[in-house]
Amino acid sequence: MSVATSEELVMSLATMSVNPFELTFDQLESSLVETANAGYTGISVWPFTLGMAGVDASWLADRLEELQLTHPVAEAAFGWLNADRDAAAAEIAGLSEYANAVGSRELVAVTMESTLPPMDEVAACFKTLCLTAADAGLQVSIEFLPWTGIADLATAWELVQRADCDNSGIMVDTWHWFRQPGGPNPDLLGQIPSEMLRVVQLCDAPAQPPQDMDIATETMTARLLPGDGSVDFAEVLGILSDVGAAPIWFPEVFSSTLAAAGPQSMAPKVMAATRSVLS
Repeated sequence: MSVATSEELVMSLATMSVNPFELTFDQLESSLVETANAGYTGISVWPFTLGMAGVDASWLADRLEELQLTHPVAEAAFGWLNADRDAAAAEIAGLSEYANAVGSRELVAVTMESTLPPMDEVAACFKTLCLTAADAGLQVSIEFLPWTGIADLATAWELVQRADCDNSGIMVDTWHWFRQPGGPNPDLLGQIPSEMLRVVQLCDAPAQPPQDMDIATETMTARLLPGDGSVDFAEVLGILSDVGAAPIWFPEVFSSTLAAAGPQSMAPKVMAATRSVLS
């Protein structure tokens, strides 16, 4: 298999903490340093965690420059479907400001709602997000999450088509790809233009979910290294190659076990597994 590869390999900083929603300065600094040491080109940091570490986006931008790391993907817009449109606009403005401060070009959007309003309304809200992001020089990739109203690739693709924005696309997370209702959808993936497949998150999953946890818990604590589970990487990466996609490769292995060993151990393990499935 020959996979179209870009030069960008971005680590998710949140995965290197046992509790991704907490961040100390020491955790931030060690994760940045070990990401650079392991050979990644970039990192993605959830902006709301910076205040916990006692720093701001300006500090992060300077530190990234010192370590020769980029921050191409900013995560994530959650409130774009908010009925309070002023609150939605404020979130987009704040994320756009953060993305520009750290040099991101891609903004990820998700919804955590289990059900959606009518699709016309969802598309109108997503279009507003994309147009606002475009004014800030940003592209937007919608990420489908199997336990939400945007649960699968088909729904994400319908949304992107309805919104019809030049800067929109779809993030493919291989864990979500594998766990989406109905399973992987290779036929549809092969129909999506390469320019709309700009970010691919790499991780793996066992064939069957653990019986002792729900899907949201599994996705945040029990992902596997790429190649250690049942995701058919030859299939999905082969499709990406066939359509000519050269995305940012973005390993996102939420694993309490790997995170507990610390960034010095985790960063190179994730790198080696990622390179293995891409080779």
